[in-house]
Amino acid sequence: MSAVEGAEVPAAERSGLREWRRLIVSLILVFSPLLLAGATLEGLAWRIGETMPLAMASQWQDAAPGRVWRGGDGHSFLAYRVARIDDLKPEIIALGPSRANAFRGDGFAPYSFYNAGQTAWTFEQYQRFLDMIAHDGYAPRAVVFDLDYWMFSSGFDHYWASRFDPKPETHIANLLRVLGQLTTDPVDLLKRLGRTDREHGLFTLLTGEGFGPDGVLTPKPTTPDPQRLADDGTGAGVPPAVFADRIADEQVEAFERFVAAAKERHVALIGIQLPFYKKVLSALNDSPDAGIWREFQGDKWRQRLAASGVLFFDFADMPDYRDKPEYFTDSLDPDSRVVGQIMRTVMADPRVRDLLPKAAGQ
Repeated sequence: MSAVEGAEVPAAERSGLREWRRLIVSLILVFSPLLLAGATLEGLAWRIGETMPLAMASQWQDAAPGRVWRGGDGHSFLAYRVARIDDLKPEIIALGPSRANAFRGDGFAPYSFYNAGQTAWTFEQYQRFLDMIAHDGYAPRAVVFDLDYWMFSSGFDHYWASRFDPKPETHIANLLRVLGQLTTDPVDLLKRLGRTDREHGLFTLLTGEGFGPDGVLTPKPTTPDPQRLADDGTGAGVPPAVFADRIADEQVEAFERFVAAAKERHVALIGIQLPFYKKVLSALNDSPDAGIWREFQGDKWRQRLAASGVLFFDFADMPDYRDKPEYFTDSLDPDSRVVGQIMRTVMADPRVRDLLPKAAGQ
């Protein structure tokens, strides 16, 4: 190889390196705005709390009083509930659908309390919830749970299967939710960032509503206007308040499995059927299709419940409240004032006082 040929090789290599450098610089110039935008979105979503891992969200709530969280798309709050219970390890848990949202911890003091309402709808889900939270030596002392007649109807699980979802939403889904709000009304969203010291989760930041440290959902206002409940979309024959001829054997078996799982973990069960507004009560009492309602009210079934070891209290019909819309958020959900009175009655019961002796004098 000649000297000229030897000199040409390094020159060609230098030329190739220059081309690579130009390509890299060009790519940086092209993609740096996208990288910057992505980093900004990540930072914004984190500050809002929408992408924060649920275990960290739970710790954030514990760091200062009165902090409220509600993120995600509202499909399921199960993963958040489990994270909070893993963190708090409460002695008393209230469990059920939205009807359980009105339970408060005051009546259980000094026992620690957590409200896991709007989390589970069926006996199978109740059992799975216990399986998820009871580990590493922890189990609650008692579970106060919604025990409604409709839970014993055939096929009832079908309505609620997808709502009991143990998987938290993906990081991408949470980012896209923040991006959607940012593109819809950026000024409004940015103005709200000053509240992120006490509010986390996009839903909470936009509405002010969410779950408090004790799991209680921000209550909705009520009014004495009867038309509000007449038009609330609920009613007997409309899920969950379904009609059925009789109590279904498969639901009884699911109930018994739930009870057995609680007994295995030495968890006391207090089942409560909360009040219904008069339009629901009247339809249940009058309909020939509501055989399950009458069977559930009958002495035979009440004896069977007592034999199971579950302490059951039926407040479905409360004359003091059944025709007063101001005490209901909708026709199926009494507010915390009604449930507070119920719990004072429950806590005065000698059977409950035996289970929770520290609270007996409250």
